[in-house]
Amino acid sequence: MKKIVIESLISSQKTAILEDDRLTEIFIEDNKKNKTVSNIYRGIVKKVLPGIEACFIDVGFEKLAYLQLKKDTNIKAGQEILVQINKEEIGSKGAKLNLEISLAGRYLVYIPSNDRITMSNKIRDEKERFRLKKIAKSISKDNSGLIIRTEAVGCSKEDLENDINELHIKYENILKEYKLGMGPKLLYKELDFSSKYIKDNINEDIELIVVNNKDKYDELKDILKNIKKEYIEKLKLEENKDIFDLYKVDSQIEKALNKKVWLKSGGYLIIEKTEALTVIDVNTGKFTGNLKLEDTVYQTNIEAAIEIARQLKLRDIGGIIIIDFIDMHKDKHKKELLKILDDEMLKDKRKYEVLGITRLGLVEVARRREKDSLAKYYLEECNECKNTGFIKSINSVIDNIEKEIIRIKEHTTYKNITIKTSSYIYKEIKKNFEDIIEKISIKYNVLIKIEEDEKINSEKINIIYNS
Repeated sequence: MKKIVIESLISSQKTAILEDDRLTEIFIEDNKKNKTVSNIYRGIVKKVLPGIEACFIDVGFEKLAYLQLKKDTNIKAGQEILVQINKEEIGSKGAKLNLEISLAGRYLVYIPSNDRITMSNKIRDEKERFRLKKIAKSISKDNSGLIIRTEAVGCSKEDLENDINELHIKYENILKEYKLGMGPKLLYKELDFSSKYIKDNINEDIELIVVNNKDKYDELKDILKNIKKEYIEKLKLEENKDIFDLYKVDSQIEKALNKKVWLKSGGYLIIEKTEALTVIDVNTGKFTGNLKLEDTVYQTNIEAAIEIARQLKLRDIGGIIIIDFIDMHKDKHKKELLKILDDEMLKDKRKYEVLGITRLGLVEVARRREKDSLAKYYLEECNECKNTGFIKSINSVIDNIEKEIIRIKEHTTYKNITIKTSSYIYKEIKKNFEDIIEKISIKYNVLIKIEEDEKINSEKINIIYNS
């Protein structure tokens, strides 16, 4: 059975997926970054560059957004245009836009501007593919385009029809808003990740959804009520509590940041990330087994393949992954190992490909990179270690400060504290996080003073309770 634990802090929101109390996935939203992907805007065309078939659109951001044009697209400067954010702005580059609007429902993605009906490649059963496509054609609104999502497997015509009706109404409301007023305007804001995940994935297998924020609780309650009223019973509020500690998520994140991963048999993995790729080395370790060497190696490799698929998803590792399994001589064992790895990777919603065994006996896997890995949020390179090691990131330290304040608020009566940090952390807070510390102070009604202490380790904080 699954549990979903959503930790809402001032600077971040994290959604942890637990299966039998074991962490399988974690999704992190940085609240300091304004999330705009999938939002829909009315924009004003500012520049058209026919030479590179592109134009720049004012959607109300500081930087003009970029839109790649198809040949013979008739767009002129000064024109109002309906666009959707395809990619966030990065550095000096503006956001990337799309003219083809898409709205994702629980089972379908609605695309009003085309008439194609396609479906997820992960739906592999031919009978089910035929059944779903037949239903989709019969319920399509105005011959609009649809993508049938993996979640649609086993759904009735009524389920899909309700989904498309809801999406159609949403699109009609967007068009109404588009016609009102003038200038750049936000017409539709996508749900944050945690709410979208619940909406897309709630089912009978999920036994509990835990949140520590009342606003998030109310939002999820409305979402669940619209799907199935009985699902509200799965929702639990632990307001202003350190629920990642309560449900043992933090300790599992710590393990997921380690290079070494122990297997139940006594074998282990070493996971090394480089700029270009990730290398995973499989070792028998303490496992000797009661069988012949070949069978012992085979069992270790099978256990490693299952754990590797889990670690790639948990750590959100993308790009090229090279796996050095323990050498096996039997071709039958090699084929079976690749099949097991492929079957386990199939549980991953990211696009992936098990590319096979190279001439050197290494297994190559490609996994789509869509966002930063888990380590990118929690760790950063240690300047004092000459780039040979990592320390906790400033994001991690800020989150830990709030968690300490939660414990102080829950277990003591102190309302005035001083937090001593290393010089590096102190400077980072003064430069980029003073507003976050102030918000934490207001939220928990605890006066927080930050002081610099050169003797403190970069990862540590010392708390002094003031009377």
